[in-house]
Amino acid sequence: MPHTGSGIYWEEHGRGPRTLVMLPGFGASAGLMTGIARHLSGFRVLLFDLPGHAKSVRAPADGRLPSLAATLHDAFKEAGADAYHLAGCSLGGAIALRLALDHPDEVRALVGIVPWNAAGTTAEDEVIAGFDAVYGNAEALAHGVAAISVDPSKTSDLKDSMLTVTEEMWHGWLAGGALTSQADELPGLRVPTCYIVGGKDVVVDRAKQLDDVRRIPGGRAVLLSDLGHLCGLERPDLVANEITAFLNSLATA
Repeated sequence: MPHTGSGIYWEEHGRGPRTLVMLPGFGASAGLMTGIARHLSGFRVLLFDLPGHAKSVRAPADGRLPSLAATLHDAFKEAGADAYHLAGCSLGGAIALRLALDHPDEVRALVGIVPWNAAGTTAEDEVIAGFDAVYGNAEALAHGVAAISVDPSKTSDLKDSMLTVTEEMWHGWLAGGALTSQADELPGLRVPTCYIVGGKDVVVDRAKQLDDVRRIPGGRAVLLSDLGHLCGLERPDLVANEITAFLNSLATA
């Protein structure tokens, strides 16, 4: 599969009249989304490695949402996505929100999959600070992944993709980008939006996610009680079902 001029790796799955771009979460590769893509039909699905991750390690990546979004926007163009639905998981959800705010005429709909909340967090966030402190430590990362999993047997390989993340991207997000806020911009979002919220998510505060939805005009939320933060690996079928239901509801509205 190809790389863009900036070094972003991408894959294409499926066929259909609608294009769906999908972004994985922090530390994950595009492989986080392949299980979801397999359960989708009627879409041309484009999966991207985030800058500074996996096969996109040569792409510029400072961990800040505006620059990450700008790099990916250019990559979408090179991949032939001019008008598209956009789904992002965790950090990918925050980047997707930035893209929808900056390019509302291109993003047809936005789906946040256990998305990072728009208001960000604080330096006292123990989960975020804990991951920031163990950069490159395979054993500690394995324990961290298990701790945020509902079914660790399905998520253990995530540690390997976390070890590919560049140091600039790792600390730039966990000690910088994750602390920034996009919340005040939510009332101006003009893109139909749905958040898929996990009842067993121990990374992102559910109340903050639901507060985001309340701020977004016409925003929707689906709460799945058994879903955890790594649902793309653990329950890709449920995630795909909710994405399909939301996007099909827009097509028939």
